[in-house]
Amino acid sequence: MPIRICRAPALGLAAAALWFVTACAPGTGVRPDDPDASGPPEAAIEVAEKALAERDYPAAAKAYREAAQRSDDETIAEQATRLAFDHHQLREATRSAERWLQLNPTSENARRYAGVAALKLHRLDDAEQHFAGLLETVYISPAAGFLALSPVVSGEASAADVMELFRRLSVRHPDVAEGHFAYASAALRADNFAAAERAAETAVAKAPFWKPAKMLLARARIATGKEDDGLAIARDLVTDPESDVSTLLEYALMLAATGHDEEARAMLTPYASGKTVIPGAVRTLGVMDLDAGNLESAGAHFENLLSTGTQSYEALYYLGVIAERRKEVDRAERYYSRVVAGDYSLPAQQRLARIKAEQSGLEAGLAQLDEFARAQPQFGPDVYAAKAALLSSKDDDRRAAQVYDEGLQRYPDVIDLRMNRVFFYERTGKQDAAIRELRELLSERPGDAQLQNALGYTLADNDRNLDEARALLSAALKQSPDNAATLDSMGWLLHREGRHAEALEYLQRAAKSAADPEIDLHIGEVQWALGQQDAARGTWAAALEKDPDNDKLRERLERARP
Repeated sequence: MPIRICRAPALGLAAAALWFVTACAPGTGVRPDDPDASGPPEAAIEVAEKALAERDYPAAAKAYREAAQRSDDETIAEQATRLAFDHHQLREATRSAERWLQLNPTSENARRYAGVAALKLHRLDDAEQHFAGLLETVYISPAAGFLALSPVVSGEASAADVMELFRRLSVRHPDVAEGHFAYASAALRADNFAAAERAAETAVAKAPFWKPAKMLLARARIATGKEDDGLAIARDLVTDPESDVSTLLEYALMLAATGHDEEARAMLTPYASGKTVIPGAVRTLGVMDLDAGNLESAGAHFENLLSTGTQSYEALYYLGVIAERRKEVDRAERYYSRVVAGDYSLPAQQRLARIKAEQSGLEAGLAQLDEFARAQPQFGPDVYAAKAALLSSKDDDRRAAQVYDEGLQRYPDVIDLRMNRVFFYERTGKQDAAIRELRELLSERPGDAQLQNALGYTLADNDRNLDEARALLSAALKQSPDNAATLDSMGWLLHREGRHAEALEYLQRAAKSAADPEIDLHIGEVQWALGQQDAARGTWAAALEKDPDNDKLRERLERARP
């Protein structure tokens, strides 16, 4: 389960790197006997620049941090922090940011870098301290701070950690509606729907005329199964004379998500053509058609979106997906090759690399990914994971393992890369290595829900330490009780324990939350264990129809035939 990484270009520094701005609280002082504090800073900078040229990012970040510790020049500490952060060296980034704060305790950017790096490292106490300082000193009010920080912090760490951060911050400001709003938004993303509903209700109670809070409450109600109530709240907002287009679009998305496709289309269509074209409406209709398998209509919508001049990279990516589904490989390649920036650049380049590997050989696909990494170095860890996945898909697990090892030497702090290697170990039958790695990660990040789920599932899947697996999965579900992956894991554990009826309840809840062939495989296995062979075959057949290239589903269905 890769974790998306958003970064500014390497050494692009402030602009896209962070929206960061500050507080105080000095860091830990440099000890007089600290060897890093001796010698001229210029010597350390020279070492850092040489390491950077060789793409030895851990050495570069360490040497630049040593230069900062040897100097009273704030700009060196700032450069050390930015270099480390932009190249994913999070532990060095926190140390350099501490030095920066020593030299300038009121630096907003230093505080932001320190806060985000701490959050990424699962150091929640440190993250809380830094962000609390930002809320109290940088913005015109804590309310403004919550609204500014919520959308940008949400993508910087695991959903459960972001939720916990905003829970703590909202407790510090109990009378601020925006704090409860930020916590509710984070709880929804973290699959804790009851917490999201409670926090959204509090936000509405404190700001009864604030439309975003009411719309968030509508989404939370839908998530908790109160669909009619949630849609009614949203409908009242849409029919308000002062309602804007963004509210209408959000309501249409709610309708589509709850199966009211025709009503959603009726609301969106007037904004997808004619004099008033809203790109968001065009995009939503395109995605709806794509999900329904109506490729011709979806293609028309994304061509229309491309012609608006907005969301161009997204439009090109989806046009590539449509061309692939039509087996128009050359056309798909042309579309993907044009997606060179934005959120869709990585998935587009991964698909392009796969196409080139199929057409011209594995080395051509790898070369495509290397070229992308040179152009977009901020995606370095993701490219290593993509290269390893491509090699593994071509049965070259030896080279895939080497790629993971090389990537983690360069980016030792990137948890998604470490997790991808864990999944690689599992796929290649190295269960002991996977368990060792997960235990090591949990020792570094105690209480991390993602890791608790991963280790709990791996133990259950291998019939090992089932009591420990239960404790881990229960702890993960306490943080994210509606998370599909963790519900699936608990269901699979119960199945391993022979408690098939209970297992089926968890697995069906997981399937309701997310469409995943692995969940369908597990549901079928539990149905089979319950003596419901026809139901199991039906589950696997329906899943295979939705995912016809899934070899595991096909093989299981073949074995189950009468």
